[in-house]
Amino acid sequence: MSRPTHHDWLKQLTELPTAAGCEGRVVEWVEHWVAQRKRLKIERDRFGNLTIRQRKSGKGQPIYFTAHMDHPAFVVRRVRKNRLVEAEFRGGVQDAYFMGAKVVWIGPDGSRVRGRVVEFEPAKQGQDKSVVIEMKGVSSVRAGDVVSWDVGRSRIVGDRLHAPACDDLAGLAAALCALDELGRGGPNVRVLLTRAEEVGFVGAIAACKAGTVPRGARLICLENSRSFAESPIGGGPIVRVGDRTSTFHPGLTYRIGELAKAMAAHDRSFKWQRRLMVGGTCEASAFCEYGYEATCLCLPLGNYHNMSDPVRGRHPIKAETVSVSDFDGLVRLLVASAKALSRADRSQPFRAVLERLFASRHDLLASG
Repeated sequence: MSRPTHHDWLKQLTELPTAAGCEGRVVEWVEHWVAQRKRLKIERDRFGNLTIRQRKSGKGQPIYFTAHMDHPAFVVRRVRKNRLVEAEFRGGVQDAYFMGAKVVWIGPDGSRVRGRVVEFEPAKQGQDKSVVIEMKGVSSVRAGDVVSWDVGRSRIVGDRLHAPACDDLAGLAAALCALDELGRGGPNVRVLLTRAEEVGFVGAIAACKAGTVPRGARLICLENSRSFAESPIGGGPIVRVGDRTSTFHPGLTYRIGELAKAMAAHDRSFKWQRRLMVGGTCEASAFCEYGYEATCLCLPLGNYHNMSDPVRGRHPIKAETVSVSDFDGLVRLLVASAKALSRADRSQPFRAVLERLFASRHDLLASG
């Protein structure tokens, strides 16, 4: 596949309306994508998480690329007769960004109904934020529909993708691109797409409890994590050693980091970063806690959850941004990781380094 095709999938996915528990439009797009590839099949667990796998694949314990299908957004509760819509907001956005913010409802046919937030109530214990939205032409809007921030369509300008929802639909796009690149009969790679991550990775927890991912599988979780000065956009995909909550599986993280280092030594155009990204908590933390080998690769993200930096007391909502070259590098690293991990044995490579060090220098201890 050509990069323009990958970029087209990236743009399509990152402008789909989606919210925790309301990921249907993303599911529909993915099911259509899989249906065009006879070598693949798609399954749902009882919680609605999706697994994509090859009908015929290599042997050995599977490697999973995982991404979540939701993004912080509004879910309609009730439509009033006076052009007002009551909604709840699912996901992490600071209170200061709501009042007066522009929003949009996007129909299945691409039609758009725009509005703005006119009332806001902060979240209470165990509940989501509540808002009232003023919208013109609400006759098409129904309870349960998703309403998104109105930040324009997904577009690529130079090396930057500006999109309503990079987190985590750009990660999802990378997983599908990598799976497509690996082709028929390659490593035993599967893609797991989870639900309701933005309200506490509920879908990932459900996948662990339901046995959706078999024991012994290794998971490479894909994310978009807030960029900082030391983790710049355009600096390459990030081998994420941990998040705000925990550090990930050391052996799996080490292997992928060593692979990225070798790729960069062989090809100077390949950039990558190794960072502890503390801007949020990743599904890899949940998978590790439930006993899986999991790590994370992520894209450095601008305007995390659509929150741009405050300007003179204002808190503008804007499109999320990632580097297209970072995205291409992520796809490359995923493909290379799948091939390398399918060849490697299950021993810890860093242990082998330590054993060699001990064998070569343990005689120094005798003198003590």
